[in-house]
Amino acid sequence: MKIGTRSMQKTLVRSFTQTKVTQGILSTLSFFELYKLPVSLDRLHQLLYRTQATIEEVESELTRLVKLDVVVHKNGLYALSDWDEAKYLANQMEIDKRWAKVKKYYWLLSSIPFVEHISVINSIAMGNADSESDIDFFVITKPNRLYFVRTWVILFFKLLGVYKNRKVTNERFCFGFYITSDNLSIKHLLLQDEDPYLTFWLGTIVPVSGHRTYERFMKENRWIYSWLPNFRTIYREEVIRSLKPRRRLKMVLEKLLVLPAMVFEPILRRIHVRHTFNLPENHWKTSSTIANKYMLKLHAIDPRKELRTRFYNVLRQYK
Repeated sequence: MKIGTRSMQKTLVRSFTQTKVTQGILSTLSFFELYKLPVSLDRLHQLLYRTQATIEEVESELTRLVKLDVVVHKNGLYALSDWDEAKYLANQMEIDKRWAKVKKYYWLLSSIPFVEHISVINSIAMGNADSESDIDFFVITKPNRLYFVRTWVILFFKLLGVYKNRKVTNERFCFGFYITSDNLSIKHLLLQDEDPYLTFWLGTIVPVSGHRTYERFMKENRWIYSWLPNFRTIYREEVIRSLKPRRRLKMVLEKLLVLPAMVFEPILRRIHVRHTFNLPENHWKTSSTIANKYMLKLHAIDPRKELRTRFYNVLRQYK
């Protein structure tokens, strides 16, 4: 029997005893509903919110929820409501274009001295990039090299004309989140009580270099397993499988630059930190910007509290 209206669907869901798996599915789909994004079975299983289950259990419960018209299933994807297929396909094309750009400049990304790890994050990793989206990176540097690395990144990617600026963001590179490898935990960034955005953010980042440091980073952030117990660290090397990192060039650069980096790091740190906090947006009430020896996180408008409220509002319909 098919249910005709969303209100009837909600009543039907409430009339059934919800298992932990049901609640996990509805929670994860509620988050992606904020972006009007469908997800695959494998992605849903890996990002199952606060619920441990096998992929078979998730698939079985999804089948039940689809029959009840609570979950929409189309072309191997699942969501709480129907999505615009044309928009979704256009979205995937935009993501593919940005991955092509990452591959184009991978030779430079993989040769940046004193970098231990790079991941692609935010809209490309989450799956909601559009025609105006930039390409966001998360970078882990060697200790006491963060601002030397940032200077290097800004200089070379600006020279190539691919660094994001205030006027042009589309398909430009944005390096807005750096940490050092002696300060890998980001648990202190979590909102009190619950932080669905940071949880899913961490669960969706796509590593493109520095496998060992990525593994260390995830071990230092084991709190993710309290929220995503099925999560597994997958080094998604396939996105750049045809390319080879410039390890030899990077090694040579690090040997040549070890002394300049040591001398200029504290100077560059003072310059970058002062510049960061001279920008008015980093003093807005919405800002959660951090700039210190161990972390640079540029976040003038932090939407996490608003997203958490919206997440609760969607999920509440199924309680």
